Amino acid sequence: MLSFLKKYILFKFQDPAEQAIIDLIKEKENLTFGEIIKDLNLSSSRGSQIINELKSKGVISNKIDPPYFKLAQQ
Repeated sequence: MLSFLKKYILFKFQDPAEQAIIDLIKEKENLTFGEIIKDLNLSSSRGSQIINELKSKGVISNKIDPPYFKLAQQ
């Protein structure tokens, strides 16, 4: 397991949807926005809100080409 992931394994987010996104990304590593909201049955607006919050906290990052989200390396 990558060393930067260790801090996310024990850290729990208050919002269950945030935790679900982190757990999903840990499991599958690289996901598109569409895959995240489909797998977690989130609306696109709610998914976008949560993803933007996680990005602003520095927990996840994304690449534009290809458009994948992953845990941020810190």
